[in-house]
Amino acid sequence: MTIIERIADEIARLFPKATIYTENQSDGFTEPSFFIEKIDTSSAPELFDRQSRKYAYQVIYFPNPDNPKTDMERMEDYLLSGLLELKDYAPLRHIQVTQQEDNTLIYQFEIWGRYYPEKDEIKLNKQEVKGQII
Repeated sequence: MTIIERIADEIARLFPKATIYTENQSDGFTEPSFFIEKIDTSSAPELFDRQSRKYAYQVIYFPNPDNPKTDMERMEDYLLSGLLELKDYAPLRHIQVTQQEDNTLIYQFEIWGRYYPEKDEIKLNKQEVKGQII
């Protein structure tokens, strides 16, 4: 399961009737709805082939056009109280919320993780000892 799918699952858990997009729509987004996209990824090497990674995402909320300001303020509170982690995966870090002039609410956050490659090899399968046993 991708991180975007995990985010969509959490939003669907909080708002069961919500429309959630994970791809751009050529004919635009219905309102109200959510759009999830990745912003950035960074990686730093660590010992033993491990990597420390940071994934930055944003959830864009398109409010009800009849009362967008009130709807965005209410949604900001719901997201700040409910969307704090991806269940059984990772907490959300560096959460930031902004309201845009085009009547969209942007909920940005990072997910941090430590990753390492899976290796099928068995360590020390053959071991040679130099010296003698007394």
